[in-house]
Amino acid sequence: MKSVGFVGKTDKTELVQYIAKMLSSLGKKTIVVDATTIQKARYTVPVINGMNLQNQYIIEHDGIDIAIGFSNILELKKYLIAKGEDFTDYEYVLIDTDADEMCEEYDIKNANNIFFTTSFDKMHIVKGINLLKFICATKRKEDTEAKVSLTKILYYSDNINTVDARYIDNLSENLPLVWVGGPIILPYDAGDISVNIQNQYSSKIDFRYLSKDMKAGIVKIVSSISGEEEAKLKKVVKNIEKTARFTA
Repeated sequence: MKSVGFVGKTDKTELVQYIAKMLSSLGKKTIVVDATTIQKARYTVPVINGMNLQNQYIIEHDGIDIAIGFSNILELKKYLIAKGEDFTDYEYVLIDTDADEMCEEYDIKNANNIFFTTSFDKMHIVKGINLLKFICATKRKEDTEAKVSLTKILYYSDNINTVDARYIDNLSENLPLVWVGGPIILPYDAGDISVNIQNQYSSKIDFRYLSKDMKAGIVKIVSSISGEEEAKLKKVVKNIEKTARFTA
């Protein structure tokens, strides 16, 4: 089992679901844990039989499981046991969080991959860096020399200049961080945002109308998590799109 943390104050709900969909399409049993403050998935992921009225639940959504309302990993494991299922059956656990306490409860500091996800909104950056400070502090409690390895995912638009782009590095330069690879750039595009909303209403995780740059960014993220070549993952995207056409 691999644990993957997506940390930051920028909305990551749909992005994490796209990534999970690709891992599932590779034949990997995957669960997404919405450990964010607002729990957007509670309102956007379709449910059956009034399940969303429960405080905690796991719902299957277009081939992936999504866990909502769980305050820690132990609650999640107990829920699955009560359903006759085993948490260790999952090959990937993707944890979406924007809260210090959830980073601790889901042991983000020791995840196999950590992605710091942010837009260039200064509030998102500053609050996101504060989250990284917390993760570093908890890591240093285990080992005073430890560093946290992570990758940047940046929602970028053409009007961002190089001064803006250095802002994250300036705020985080004194933290015990190791940035793995270059930043993964995702477009901050109205078209992609529209696709996210449309998918909410169609109850699908549909890639077809995402921008080319968004798809390329998702492929890079999945490649870094799974170790699969990007060429293979591009074919996975095409297969997902083909399936969506036939099930529309």
